[in-house]
Amino acid sequence: MTVKTFILGACATMLASLGILALIILWIDPLSSIASLAFLLFFLALFLAVASLSALVGYIARSLFLRKQLSAYRVRPALRQGVFMGIFVDLLLFLQLERILVWWVAAIIVLLFIVIELVFISYDKYSAANQGTGEKGA
Repeated sequence: MTVKTFILGACATMLASLGILALIILWIDPLSSIASLAFLLFFLALFLAVASLSALVGYIARSLFLRKQLSAYRVRPALRQGVFMGIFVDLLLFLQLERILVWWVAAIIVLLFIVIELVFISYDKYSAANQGTGEKGA
């Protein structure tokens, strides 16, 4: 995937999912018979919108602060963190919908995502350090 493909795809996904999200909010009655399908589509569209927007913002931030890094190497962590942010927002909204969201559950979820991201960062550093030495990564 080239960087141009990533940016165009993320922009198209964000615009399409925001449009679908707006249509769901404006046209579907939550008390109707298709409410369960509407909730599923709402959370899917919200995930795509948040993930693509977060990935674009993350890529732009990396472009501003990590100028020496190749642009192709900025895409993977930006996309991964965008997906994490989309899952995080959907999970919190679903827990709020079910009325089981409290501050300490949200804090545990934040810590879980931080630990997962740290695992990915350490794996990336380990594989980059052993690249070209003949060792196989984990």
